[in-house]
Amino acid sequence: MICPRCDAENVRVLTTSPVPGRWIMYVCDTCVYTRRSTEPSYATDPATYPAAFKIDPAEIPTMAAIPPVPPRRDG
Repeated sequence: MICPRCDAENVRVLTTSPVPGRWIMYVCDTCVYTRRSTEPSYATDPATYPAAFKIDPAEIPTMAAIPPVPPRRDG
């Protein structure tokens, strides 16, 4: 299976529905994109995934880190 966001081939099953057969959740081990098997094709098919949201796996190490949650204020 190919990741629709980064085109990597290391997508695996993350979990399955507690109701058997409802959905499967997949995760890409390269870009951490997650999706359910019930998502529309624009979120699951690399050919129809929006180009504006595609990422290059080579750029992942240089991407800005998400800032941490600031400490809680006292008071």
